[in-house]
Amino acid sequence: MKTSVRGSLAMASAAALGMALVSPAYAQAADPNPDGIQDIVVYAQKKARGEQLQKVPMAISAIDSKTIEASHAIDIRDIGRLVPNAQLDGVGTFPGFANFFMRGVGVSTSVRSLDPAVNIIQDGMVIGYQAGAVLDTFDTEGVEVLRGPQGVLFGRNASGGAVSLRSKRPTGKSEATFKVTLGNANTVETRTGLETAIVEDKVFARLAVLTRNNDGFFHNRNSGTFVTVPAATNANPTGAAAAQHKQGRVGGADEVVVKSTWVFNVAEATRFTLLGQYINFKDGGGATRSFFVPGSPQRQQQTLWGYTPADKKWGVNLGTPGYTDIKGFHIIGELSQDIGAGTLTAIGAYRKVSYDSTLNVGGDPFDVLLFPDGEEDAKQSSFEARYNITIADRFDLLVGGFYFNLKEDVFEKRLTRLPTTTLDRYTVNVWDQDIKSYAAFANLDFHITPELTASAGVRYSKDTKRMHVQPLVNCPGQSFESCVLNFLDAKKSWDDVSPRFVVNYKVQPNIMLYASYSRGYRAGNFNARAPSAGGAVTPANPETVASYEVGVKSDLLNNRLRINLGYYRQKYDDIQRLVQFAVAGESPAQQLFNAAKATIQGIELETAFAPVRGLRFDGSLGYTDAKYDSFNNLTGLPAGVSATSLRFDRVPKWTAYIGGSYETDLGDDSSLSFRTGYTWRSHVYTDVLNTPLLEQKAYGLWDANVTYERGRWSVSLFGRNLANTEYAEIKSPNIGYNAFGGMPRYYGVEFGVRF
Repeated sequence: MKTSVRGSLAMASAAALGMALVSPAYAQAADPNPDGIQDIVVYAQKKARGEQLQKVPMAISAIDSKTIEASHAIDIRDIGRLVPNAQLDGVGTFPGFANFFMRGVGVSTSVRSLDPAVNIIQDGMVIGYQAGAVLDTFDTEGVEVLRGPQGVLFGRNASGGAVSLRSKRPTGKSEATFKVTLGNANTVETRTGLETAIVEDKVFARLAVLTRNNDGFFHNRNSGTFVTVPAATNANPTGAAAAQHKQGRVGGADEVVVKSTWVFNVAEATRFTLLGQYINFKDGGGATRSFFVPGSPQRQQQTLWGYTPADKKWGVNLGTPGYTDIKGFHIIGELSQDIGAGTLTAIGAYRKVSYDSTLNVGGDPFDVLLFPDGEEDAKQSSFEARYNITIADRFDLLVGGFYFNLKEDVFEKRLTRLPTTTLDRYTVNVWDQDIKSYAAFANLDFHITPELTASAGVRYSKDTKRMHVQPLVNCPGQSFESCVLNFLDAKKSWDDVSPRFVVNYKVQPNIMLYASYSRGYRAGNFNARAPSAGGAVTPANPETVASYEVGVKSDLLNNRLRINLGYYRQKYDDIQRLVQFAVAGESPAQQLFNAAKATIQGIELETAFAPVRGLRFDGSLGYTDAKYDSFNNLTGLPAGVSATSLRFDRVPKWTAYIGGSYETDLGDDSSLSFRTGYTWRSHVYTDVLNTPLLEQKAYGLWDANVTYERGRWSVSLFGRNLANTEYAEIKSPNIGYNAFGGMPRYYGVEFGVRF
């Protein structure tokens, strides 16, 4: 086995080096050289003034606003296409719910009470509640994707990595921009940005507004084949006549985002930034796609309801399409204060979000299983203070503290049509959870020589969770109000110490070698969706990731060629896994365990090549070899199959991206630019048991656009997933076989003007 792994890594390294032509235009440009590859200012190490990307000794991808806008990215899931070994996907079932993975570490579930393994940070605020956490990239200055455990600087729930978004800040200039996009599915999108100096050199303000409307990219049709089931088998009406419903597009969007940012230069050594955001999404429900592979075991859709879905790309047949309503706001205040030879940075934040939804889980025209009118509310507050200081030109010291509080309230409902009666089954799951987290952290960089730097850091974290829960319970009557609720209470605390050690050496000014050890910690979790009292009040303990990494960052050929290459090896312990088991007549139930240990290793390559002015190639390649060392409490395995032979679900072995852009000056204040990109993932199993029917085959997505600019005007033609490749974020055995997530072809024209 060791030989095969080494052989795979050797081939992966060879492929990576052979592919070294091409990474996305990486957040703020630090080098104005138009002929070379610009460097970027990033904030991954929480330095007071930021650092150039190529000088940061860690695996980080930074995507600037120009690349985000040129690629017509809608939200941060689209950023994941550009980054090696990162799957920034949604859960698939509930729109806007994040299920991010990096280097094999992540969470695959819509259970609201579980913390993520990849943190999402917006302007210094950690997003605690994952419903509504798939953030729009509108008015974003840059996105930083940090791969591997970030235990010291980002703390709890960053054991897989972190995704950090930074909103555009006003700079004091007066500027206005307006863009309108017209696309398929009757898409109409507008983006407006206004900024100016309210008080010259003292107070700057920016206002940005996004509106997005479309009818949905999925067609809901009365399709498939139907057989009338005898009344002795199903007491409900079946057959084609009983399955009729309104047809048309589903999964549409009606969205508004408003962002307001203020910068106050209070004094020469004092700056205060205030950022606010409001969102109001009235979207369609998750477009559940049922499928059936001839020859596969039949499920209730076939045996009890006489329905076999049509084999049609992106097709759905939903009696009740559902809806998703997300409303929320946040406010963030950031103070930067020079004190002595150092800088104090303090960030306080408050976020409130509500998430109401109806989901057709069964994915059928009979509405056999619905999650109707779910109600969710979450509010969080956080505060972080850190102090950066340089001592004797040899030491850079960072010390800080962090506080976080999240309150969640969820009322989840299930409505099941039973074949044995015309009566329905009403099921509820009601709970609220209070989470408090405290942390203290420090990091020291020691510049031994101008070329050699050693760093050491540590973070202490303490988490306390209180759960008040009514586990899944069936109601005695024909309404949700008939349910008798008997709440259970539980409380648990955990603490953790996570260290970090890094050594980096500059072989030449533009070539840096680095080696690191870091540890990440994901807090313990209660499974609020557990079907039993014991499962609901017995939490899983924390999981940890210890990572060893070596890499090189290099800019060659007078900054025309960039090659960043790294190798990592991780020990993933006490892995929290939701293990499914069958419940007759219902969707599968889930139990949470500290079920497994694993070893994960891989390589990552990011490259860019700018041979001549205006022409650029970008690319990335990732390889992940994830293997379980042990796996307990797993049931349902086929005879003769060992749990340790299973592949990680939703983790592709290979990810790749290659793209190119060309911009030419046409004279008379006009230019023409072309951009194209292709991203590819190898096949994955979307369930823990590696069920072949639930496999997502390898697939690639192709995007392209062309933009013409003249003076202050611009027009762009664009297309995303131009080949209309069908794929799913997750597949599940339910009433039938279901596929969730994915995005059909999207294309349109964008007009812009700036003043």
